[in-house]
Amino acid sequence: MRATHRARTLLIAAAIAAGACTLTACREDATDAGSGGSATAASAEGTSAGQGNSADDDSAADDSAADEDAAGDDAPAGVDKGVNGAFAGGTVEYLAPEKYIVSVDGKEQQFYVSSGTGVYGAGTLCGEYSTRATTRCSLKDLRDAAKSGSVAADVVVKGGVATRITERPAPDEGPAVDDQ
Repeated sequence: MRATHRARTLLIAAAIAAGACTLTACREDATDAGSGGSATAASAEGTSAGQGNSADDDSAADDSAADEDAAGDDAPAGVDKGVNGAFAGGTVEYLAPEKYIVSVDGKEQQFYVSSGTGVYGAGTLCGEYSTRATTRCSLKDLRDAAKSGSVAADVVVKGGVATRITERPAPDEGPAVDDQ
């Protein structure tokens, strides 16, 4: 009976210690987020670099709140804060696995991609040519296209992770003409 009581006491003490560690870890994140010093500066920088434009407003793909938040939840390890903003009229280039760079008006911004990143193509990234980027592409399609050259796209970033990458289609130059 005494051994059972001792084991139960030890188990309860371990559970309390684990709970205290969990609360302490959450508390540090809340304190860092509450200060907002670097996050606010990064957010302001991201908004000014992207001119606050949204990516492909006329796209048939939904811009639901779940899509916007999904990528931020899958941030790579070590990425707690990052730039927020929409980078319209940019070109996307491959930098490293799951890491890209978007250039807008001579300014560059690095960002990550995750499984929650929505990638929509208009012919260069994936699918058939279209005047609207409505084809859902994979991250592999993005990686392959960006490795072979830059891709004209609009990028929405939240917390340093892209939530949406929408290819800007090339202008339609009409039907092909046979040279004979």
